[in-house]
Amino acid sequence: MSINGLRIPEITAGSFGFFVIAYGIILFIVHIIMALAVNGDAKRLISSRGGLYLFGPFVWGWIVFIFGLAGFALYWAIHHSTLRATIPPNARRPNGEQAVDGNPH
Repeated sequence: MSINGLRIPEITAGSFGFFVIAYGIILFIVHIIMALAVNGDAKRLISSRGGLYLFGPFVWGWIVFIFGLAGFALYWAIHHSTLRATIPPNARRPNGEQAVDGNPH
């Protein structure tokens, strides 16, 4: 096919399928990398600041693996943005009061 003398390669079903498969493979690899990064960060948060919100590192990793960028954004918003609470989850007492010394008991 040509337009004004320029030859434009035709995209056939076979070449389109190649691009879909390549995109899927790249997306799969990116999801794995993001999930591993979130899992590692979640483990670091547990050891350094005293806790995670809602789920453990394994579940957060799976959320990011399955939902991709949306899961990554949710994890970031809950744990690293200014939207999060300033008191770590492990520093709260069961009745909801804030522990002054950081000890939840």
